[in-house]
Amino acid sequence: MKIPASVFFILITGIFNFVAPPVVPAAESAYGPLPPPAVSGPDISEKFLEQAREYRAAGRYELARQSYAQALSTCRSNKEMAVIRHEMGGVELLLRTMR
Repeated sequence: MKIPASVFFILITGIFNFVAPPVVPAAESAYGPLPPPAVSGPDISEKFLEQAREYRAAGRYELARQSYAQALSTCRSNKEMAVIRHEMGGVELLLRTMR
């Protein structure tokens, strides 16, 4: 069975439009530069970090790990995030060796 060229062209074009939708210009090119992302809520990671350090000093490693996780989830600075990950890794290592 031979497919007419016009039907073949419609099928191929439809498939390519389904697989790769047409390119839409970026929003910033039409309306200027985009504003920086909105910051939601206060930076409370320092509070959780201090709480985690207090728990760690008291030997409450499970609670310290939870506070480190909360500090990590609310952190906005890459530098501070590296510190939190490093300290959290130490607490997790302590927890693994204690079990």
